[in-house]
Amino acid sequence: MIVAQSHDLLDTLNALEDLRSNEVSARRAFQRFVVRGDAQLLPMDRNHLDPNPIPIHLRDISRGGLGFITTAELDVNSSWRVVFYHHGFPVGEQGLVVRHSRRVEAGLHLVGGQFVVNSGVLSLLGIDPSQIDDEDQADIPAVPGDFRSPE
Repeated sequence: MIVAQSHDLLDTLNALEDLRSNEVSARRAFQRFVVRGDAQLLPMDRNHLDPNPIPIHLRDISRGGLGFITTAELDVNSSWRVVFYHHGFPVGEQGLVVRHSRRVEAGLHLVGGQFVVNSGVLSLLGIDPSQIDDEDQADIPAVPGDFRSPE
């Protein structure tokens, strides 16, 4: 039932897109594309690997980030790996830092995230794993900037 509710909520949120101010749209660095699909979140912090991925329902995507609905309450500045699926097959993975999260109704959260380099890639390129762990666990932004909620 939550899945059906989240899809209904996504449709309602899309109808509200026309009411969004031009000022908010002007702050975006990349064009957003409305998408529908399922994906999963996995923790980026290798010290807190959870075998149970968090399901998400995609709302929009751009070169710089992703908007989605989830039943999980995610901390702002937490780092994740998002796994994209097509016809049930994983087709891609991208690092993501949560930039805003808002409860939109009971059990559903609207989340926006910024794409970042996956921690595994940093390790592969020779970055000390302890430094990566410190960054994955810290409550710091991945890049400097003024990240505001899209409302």
